[in-house]
Amino acid sequence: MTGANRGGIEHFVRGTLGCGCPDEVFQSIAISHLPAVAGRPPVVQLLVGSRLLIHVVAPPAEIPGNGWIEQLAANGRAARDRHGYNRFRLVIASATPLAAARELTARFSRAVLGDEKAHLHFVCNDRLPASLELPAPAAQVPSEPLRADAK
Repeated sequence: MTGANRGGIEHFVRGTLGCGCPDEVFQSIAISHLPAVAGRPPVVQLLVGSRLLIHVVAPPAEIPGNGWIEQLAANGRAARDRHGYNRFRLVIASATPLAAARELTARFSRAVLGDEKAHLHFVCNDRLPASLELPAPAAQVPSEPLRADAK
């Protein structure tokens, strides 16, 4: 990762998400893309200094109901714990403020009840660093898992 990209990620993590990580944490930043899985949108994953796990997603078109935020919370927390990271942050990025933000916050809070090291953030797309290219909304998975007809 170039210095400019690293600086953009550091500014995003510190300035936008409010992380108080020490400087040395930002010496290592890895970005990966996790594909969409039935009911869950694709994820851009940031691993900052082997301490902070961040999942950035664009919300699916049909926000309420299908359990995608609970799935993201469970998957992120499990990955954090499995690899010994300190914190997990789920970032929902969209072009405009989400009308369902209050509902999504409540659902996330229930999914991580008692976990002080899991956090939810809502950000506008223009606050994301250029190196965090999110998939276009058309690439989102349907609200129901795809099923093959049994024959």
